[in-house]
Amino acid sequence: MFTKRMPSSKERRLRLLEEDNHLADCEFLVGDQASEEPHLFRCHKMILGTASEVFERMFYSDFVVVGPVRVTEVSPASFKRFLRYVYVYEIEVDPLLSLNELGELFYLADKYMMQDLTDALVEHLKRKHNWTSGEVLPMYELACLHENLPLLLLCYAEISKFAENLLSVDSFYRLNVNNLKRLVIVLSQQSHISTKLILQQLEEYGRRNNLHKNCESEEFFKLVDAACQLDLNKLSRADFEAGPAVSYLFNKKEAK
Repeated sequence: MFTKRMPSSKERRLRLLEEDNHLADCEFLVGDQASEEPHLFRCHKMILGTASEVFERMFYSDFVVVGPVRVTEVSPASFKRFLRYVYVYEIEVDPLLSLNELGELFYLADKYMMQDLTDALVEHLKRKHNWTSGEVLPMYELACLHENLPLLLLCYAEISKFAENLLSVDSFYRLNVNNLKRLVIVLSQQSHISTKLILQQLEEYGRRNNLHKNCESEEFFKLVDAACQLDLNKLSRADFEAGPAVSYLFNKKEAK
């Protein structure tokens, strides 16, 4: 005679989260978009507190939580994925994670000091994500934002694969100027990418972002600093005279 199969620990935790809210003793109200109603999540202090020191301090210290905890920086969909990891240590990837959701999950991992979630997201990207040239630089900016070394190293490998294409995609011109320096260092190490081409694209970056109109701005100096990472000795005399010698990046009088 067969005995009835009992739910596993994972199944029990998922049921707590997704179905009956049994034993729920805290709430999160997530979302702040005008076009979308905030979503109420009913959760369990003990599970949250054992997953994150931040939650432990929030619910088991002198800090008094009154009413639902408001989370306005991420979407309900991303917070639901986050809670799934908290409850069963899995990243739900069906449907596929978008770049925006990845960014929000990295944000939540930082906010609640969950390094294991950060590590799991990087591993997911290594195994599952099929990178396109349009995604590489946004992912690189995400890595820079969180100063996540494993993700940065992964991005550097992808930058090497797509190096030449990356200098002409729109996301290159939308990069934060703070993140150009490290990118130029990686690109300049690619033997098939010419110093001349990188310099030309940096000049175009400056024009598209109007940095050439204010040569005393902090952003302009950061662009120049990025250009200074190039080995100009690799240029022929003719390319040097047609490039750095007259570039507005190195000669303020050439800026227009």
